[in-house]
Amino acid sequence: MWLNLPSIDSYLVYYELLFVTVFISFIFYLRKRPACLPPPGPRGSFFSGTRSIIVTRKDVWRQYAEWSKIYGPVISFKSHKVNIVVLNSAKSIHNLLDSRSKLYSDRPSSAMNQLVGQDSLQTRISSRNPHFPLYRKMAHEELAWKGMSRHVPVLESQVKSLLKNLMSDPKNFSEHLRSYQGGSVMKAIYGYTAESSDDFFIKFIQQWWQVNNATMRTGSWLVDSYPILKYLPSWMPGAGFKEFAAQRKASIDDVMSLPFAWAKSDISTGRAYASFVASQLNRQEGLTSEDEEIIKLVSGSMYVTGTDSVLSTMLTFFLTMTLNPAAQRIAQEEIGRVIGPDRLPLLSDRDRLPYVDALIKEVYRFHTPAPLALPHAVTQDDIYEGMFIQKGSIVVPNVWAVTHDESVYPDPDTFDPTRYLRSEDGKGNVQPDPRNFVFGFGRRVCPGKQFGESAVFLQIASILATFNISKALDADGAEITPAIDYKGGIVTQPEEFVCKIVPRSDAAIDLIMWSH
Repeated sequence: MWLNLPSIDSYLVYYELLFVTVFISFIFYLRKRPACLPPPGPRGSFFSGTRSIIVTRKDVWRQYAEWSKIYGPVISFKSHKVNIVVLNSAKSIHNLLDSRSKLYSDRPSSAMNQLVGQDSLQTRISSRNPHFPLYRKMAHEELAWKGMSRHVPVLESQVKSLLKNLMSDPKNFSEHLRSYQGGSVMKAIYGYTAESSDDFFIKFIQQWWQVNNATMRTGSWLVDSYPILKYLPSWMPGAGFKEFAAQRKASIDDVMSLPFAWAKSDISTGRAYASFVASQLNRQEGLTSEDEEIIKLVSGSMYVTGTDSVLSTMLTFFLTMTLNPAAQRIAQEEIGRVIGPDRLPLLSDRDRLPYVDALIKEVYRFHTPAPLALPHAVTQDDIYEGMFIQKGSIVVPNVWAVTHDESVYPDPDTFDPTRYLRSEDGKGNVQPDPRNFVFGFGRRVCPGKQFGESAVFLQIASILATFNISKALDADGAEITPAIDYKGGIVTQPEEFVCKIVPRSDAAIDLIMWSH
């Protein structure tokens, strides 16, 4: 029995239809595809892209800067399926994050943030949220110059406690700094007075630090590239991230809720300090639960972001003073000449201390607290200088690369406050103020910039006025030179180091002990 096979003409019709279908699909693909290519960059392996470098290298900002010398100031690569664009120049950061802030002001969401419980907060304070301008306005009004004026006495009082702690227990200087940052922010936001770094609420700041640094490093979690992995049972190999997330979620909820609950209870006594929470809750009558939730989220966000960057800056200050005694001595001479030995510097003295101000700028530049700032997300396709930046890409500003650009800051690895000062004859090129980069960009400029700058100035000026910082000695009497080495994460700190901290004189001891 013969099979009824299609004729050759039938096969030709099939092939013609297949060809037409493929051709039309190809035309649609070409029309949909952008006319330009994404920014250049390393391709990495087929499966994981460059993820291995992102995860294993703690100073990944240096790697990005090295790539920019090969590919240009704007680079892109993949970490698994995540598109990452890194901006390594002041020009590209300004043109995209400032000038086009409407497209670049969002924060990226991630599966890991959802598991930890951080994504709900991030969504609430996202620029996509219609309440976002209100959140920003509330924080700005509280922490800008006009709003923070009532907190200046608190900052100055906390500095006196810091100096006493440094004199009585200099070896634990990092803990004393942490206590100052946490205590001053807690007082300003919630009206709470923290007594030490072991304080209940201060410990929550440290917990947030650990979670934030672990979960927000761009491209470091496999589950962010393959969200389906979040449905894996916790007992399966490779699902250890779920146990980590479960352990941390409760602490994040507490960080947001417990200080706020304490503040509400304190306000009910009628004796509360005029904190941010108190002013917001007392500002209007008939607050709804949604209104209170907004205040809680804003205060929690201000609280957790207002400590890490200042602490990082202060630790860098101690490190750079240990390694640069000449700069320290010039700043001390200026304080002695302008203020004298009978009182501590005040915030109102800042404009009269140009070298101290320049030294602070150089501390920020030498190692910015957040070398890669916080990541941004692109809300729609964009083209920049002929390069296609796809919607949903994560955009990372490499602030470290900007503050170590040799064409802007010659000899960038040298600590030199005179970069920002003109010579006595008024000549010389003053290099850009790095504080223009370290506090964020566009709609995401940190609303606590003035508060943070004020806290840093008061600490640095007061410490310079009363202490000498130098290299510690080992058991044989030899100097210990600390390495310039930083931990990884979003907000970075120097690896632990030792230094010698001693009062400058008997008069300095009296000033520390008896200042009120």
